[in-house]
Amino acid sequence: MGIMSAIKAIAALIIVLVIAGGLWYVSNLQADLAVAKLNAEKLEKGIQDQQVVIQAMEQDSKFQQEAYRQLNEELQAQQKAVQDLQSKFNQSANGDPRDFGFIASRKPKLIERLVNRGTKNAMRCLEILSGSPLTEKELAADTASNANSECPGIANPNYVEVRP
Repeated sequence: MGIMSAIKAIAALIIVLVIAGGLWYVSNLQADLAVAKLNAEKLEKGIQDQQVVIQAMEQDSKFQQEAYRQLNEELQAQQKAVQDLQSKFNQSANGDPRDFGFIASRKPKLIERLVNRGTKNAMRCLEILSGSPLTEKELAADTASNANSECPGIANPNYVEVRP
């Protein structure tokens, strides 16, 4: 019986070792599964964070496109204003070309008076754009002779410019 009990003991030990190994393997799998679950949660959180960042970037891009569009419109308006200003010097009221330098050399007092009036009108335009209220005279202007010729749309809301 000594051998039988030794075989039984070895068989029992093998069974215990197999069960212990199985338990260890299962618990190791469970630990790996828990780590994998945590990693998956972190990945999902990372994906959500990236989606938030992407949405913010899309919003920023739309904002930048709108700002660019507005700046482009403003640039075009300023370029037109520069062209209008150039035409004031190089073109008469009826549209004929003129040599402003020649006129200035022939009639300096007239040009000085015109430049001073234009400067005064332009400064008033800046005052109005800076928040200064319109005067009664500016509000009542309804003809070209009464209107601020530099910025009638700003300084004289009741004046309607008539162009040929």
